[in-house]
Amino acid sequence: MYLLRIQKYLRMCGVASRRKAEELVKNGSVRVNGKKVNDYIKIDMEDTVEVNGKIVKPRTLVYYMLNKPSGYITTKKDPQKRKTVFDLLHVEDNVFPVGRLDRDTEGLLILTNDGELSQMLLHPRYEVKRVYEALVEGTLNEEKVKMLKDGIDLPYGYTAKMEAEIVGEKSGLSSVRISIHEGRKREIRRVFKYLGHPVLFLKRVSFGPINLDPKIKSGEYRALTREEIDVLKEFVDKVKEMRPSKGSHP
Repeated sequence: MYLLRIQKYLRMCGVASRRKAEELVKNGSVRVNGKKVNDYIKIDMEDTVEVNGKIVKPRTLVYYMLNKPSGYITTKKDPQKRKTVFDLLHVEDNVFPVGRLDRDTEGLLILTNDGELSQMLLHPRYEVKRVYEALVEGTLNEEKVKMLKDGIDLPYGYTAKMEAEIVGEKSGLSSVRISIHEGRKREIRRVFKYLGHPVLFLKRVSFGPINLDPKIKSGEYRALTREEIDVLKEFVDKVKEMRPSKGSHP
C-alpha cells in the first residue's frame, strides 16, 4: 500500500498549491471516502477524494521539448497579439513552459504540467545549468572570458557570472558556447552588450540533463522519451538533496 499526504495528493490533482491545499483541508472542504477531513492525514491512491463535493484524481504528467524559433514569446496569451510558442503546440491545456526564452532566442524549451519538477529546475539556489550557443560581434578574447567567469557588475543591479568558451572566430565575429546557472531576463544579451560584443544569434542547446534533439527542426516539438523523463527525475531527486550554495541568488 502506497500512502501519501492529502496535501501532496491535492497538488498532484492540480487542485491547488501546497499552501492552498492546506487551507482546503483546514476549512473542511476535503472529504476522503465520504468523510470530512481537517488534519494532515495520509491516504491510499485507491481512496476517493472530494474537494467541495467534486471527486478529484491525479493528472497524467506530460513532458515535451520544443525547438523554439526566433520571433515567439513563451507565454500562453499576449495582450499585444504577438506570436507565442503555444501557436506551435497541440498539447494539453495545463502544460506550461519551464522558464522562458526571450523572443529572439531559439532552442530548447521544456514544457510540462509537473509543477514540482519545474520549480526544482528553476529555483536559483540549485543552480541548474543552461547551455547556449551564441554568435557575437567582434573578436572575444580570453581576458573577457575570465571576466565573465569571475563576475561582472552590471548597471542593472546584479553581478553576472557565466562560463564562456570561444568556439571559433571569422569575419570579425565570435562563436561562443555559454553556460549559466540562472535564467535572468536577457542576461546573456545584456552582459555581452556591456562587454562590447552584441549578440547576433542565441540558441539554448541544453537545460539540466536534457539536450536539444538535433532531429527536431525549428518550430517542431516532441514528447520526451521514457529514458529522458527518467534522467530528468533522477536529476531532480539529486537536486532535492543539495544544500543551498553560498553563491546562489535569493
